[in-house]
Amino acid sequence: MNTAKTVKLDQGSLIIIMAQFCIHAILIILCILYEPLNFQIESLIYPSSCFLLLLTVWVFLSWSFITKSLFDPYILFFISALLFNGGQIILEVFSLNENGILDNKFSSETILKTIFLVNIGLASFHLGALMSAVKIKTNIFLNNSIKETINSSSKNTYLIGWILLNISFLPAIVVLKQAISVVASGGYFGLYEQESGTSFSAAPSILAAFLVPSALFILAGSKEKINGRLISGSIIVLYSATRFFLGERNQAVMPLLAFASLWHKSISPLPKFFLLSTGSLIMFIVLPLVAATRNVTGKDRFSIDFMVETFSSLNNPAVASLSEMGGSMMTVAHTIELVPSVRDFQMGAEYFYALLTLMPNLFWKIHPTIARGIPDVWLAWEVEPAFAARGGSFGFSFIAEAYLNFGWFGAPIALGVMGFMFAKFILWAARSGEAARMATVASYTSFFLFFPRAESALIVRSLVWYSLFPYLSVCLLGWLQSHKLAK
Repeated sequence: MNTAKTVKLDQGSLIIIMAQFCIHAILIILCILYEPLNFQIESLIYPSSCFLLLLTVWVFLSWSFITKSLFDPYILFFISALLFNGGQIILEVFSLNENGILDNKFSSETILKTIFLVNIGLASFHLGALMSAVKIKTNIFLNNSIKETINSSSKNTYLIGWILLNISFLPAIVVLKQAISVVASGGYFGLYEQESGTSFSAAPSILAAFLVPSALFILAGSKEKINGRLISGSIIVLYSATRFFLGERNQAVMPLLAFASLWHKSISPLPKFFLLSTGSLIMFIVLPLVAATRNVTGKDRFSIDFMVETFSSLNNPAVASLSEMGGSMMTVAHTIELVPSVRDFQMGAEYFYALLTLMPNLFWKIHPTIARGIPDVWLAWEVEPAFAARGGSFGFSFIAEAYLNFGWFGAPIALGVMGFMFAKFILWAARSGEAARMATVASYTSFFLFFPRAESALIVRSLVWYSLFPYLSVCLLGWLQSHKLAK
């Protein structure tokens, strides 16, 4: 049987995109009218905050309408972007910022500009995503050869997952054991006081980073293999528990979310109650507790009684958690104040140097991208040099990076392109249902969810090394098998 395919453009998707363009038009009109109408700056902060809340609701509804999904890597990324770049903005809507947005450390004008940049940035990212996800109704009949290819992909995905596990298991144990020793004696901040490995000394860390992708590739190929699912789940749970102990909340949560999303799409749908209850447990109990105890050293770090006592002493942990994560918005505010008055617009240079991270650091003591200075290091030295000298960092923001490169007019375009490419990447896997593609997207998600509070130099390598290389390995294995059968 040949493959038959009929295509019909879905008008509902076009209406959704037109509505998103209207949201952009509203933001642009408000920006244009801001100075001529001589508004009081303080009076605009609250309605601008409400706008972000409404935008968030719209993102969930529009994405659900087009993709019929509310639990996938795109929504997970948007939630991460919202929490880190707009958490305190949402709290402002409900008057839960006791000391004001970012503790009133910035002028009202800077706060308003920051809120606007977050609004236009997230709206642009979503517009790009919607444009890539325009729904095309299709009727496809798969012939037997295509079905065999899908089954072969699942088996090869499973095999590549095991190969990656063999490569990464021992290096991961070594790296995590060293980190546990550092944290037990010096607390979480001790991890940043260690000298980073360079050249061949960084090999254990590079290989250890394949551990999470290995578990995800095993899971994607384990629809009919219970043992594979158990092993994959055990790896992720133990890895995340270790990262929580170290105080590395992002490194603990991202693999869990990627694993849950992949299970939901590839194995069986997870109950909504399970997702909501588990997510609330992590968000409002685990994360605040880890934040409060991660700099503790000695025996208290292993004491359950100490943990319980610490958590009970927290004042409204849910609000505290949102406020702390939302504090990353200060990187956007600082960038608006410092660029271009202190540092010129980079005109895409940051993205170019991010691409250079694809080259391993074998020939230099410090990689050229790091030697030049990535944005979060630049910001720390500019704002708090003493803190930066100790290895401290505020992180950064993908919205701030877009502004740093292209300013007010170019940042929305850059973020729109990112949204288009990321959504296209997700749908490339989801609409095929192929195990290798699903594993590739899940693997990248386990790294990419950190991008909202980082810069592109930290996520380019994970796309190619830890996501596309394993996928290409699956493709190569399939090609070799088909080539052998053809002889």
